[in-house]
Amino acid sequence: MKSPVLSENQIRSYAALRILDAGTLAYQEALFLQKKIVAEVISGWGAETLIVCEHPPVVTYGRRARQENILVGPDVLRAAGIELHMADRGGDVTYHGPGQLVLYPVLDLRRHGRDLHFYLRQLELCVINVLRNRYGLNAYRKEGLTGVWVGPYKVASIGIGVKNWVTYHGVALNVATDMAPFGMIRACGGDGRMASIASFFRDEDLPVQEVKECLIESFREIFFQSDGRPTP
Repeated sequence: MKSPVLSENQIRSYAALRILDAGTLAYQEALFLQKKIVAEVISGWGAETLIVCEHPPVVTYGRRARQENILVGPDVLRAAGIELHMADRGGDVTYHGPGQLVLYPVLDLRRHGRDLHFYLRQLELCVINVLRNRYGLNAYRKEGLTGVWVGPYKVASIGIGVKNWVTYHGVALNVATDMAPFGMIRACGGDGRMASIASFFRDEDLPVQEVKECLIESFREIFFQSDGRPTP
């Protein structure tokens, strides 16, 4: 598989961080792109990168996923236009689709603390800060679980992979997502009811592009200093 071709206006470079705004990207293409960049970063030739995209409808399941958490057969998914893929990440079963923003950070954790639990908490904070400070939502973590909740609803799911301390996979935030396909799975092993943040703003439009820019800025603030260097 070839890497997707991105135009110049989809790539932003800072001192030590490259941002790829990939638009809508097939899941397998996104995975291929991540692994290519992971290899470059491990070799010392590649820049740490944040890929931001949306996926066409797809159900993915992690290394330790329980098959019974996929509630329908592949033929039902196929008839609904939803692909099914195994993902070499942590976490259980989840759904990706239009209106959901996915952040795939490829970071060298040797420069960011070598602490996977802290890294997960920082990814959560990236979303929490945006939802609280920009949109006034009472976003929070749950003790012993991974992700972000608003009220009783889970709005962001996280699953990561790591190779030689270089990260891939990442976080998915339901912005204006059709939630119906989540009824075909027990998302994240059933650790919470899922919702889209647009559902909290019924009388207002919630532009996905605006949320995307807020997430990118939050990511830069948490993981990098203003000049682009990694935050100690």
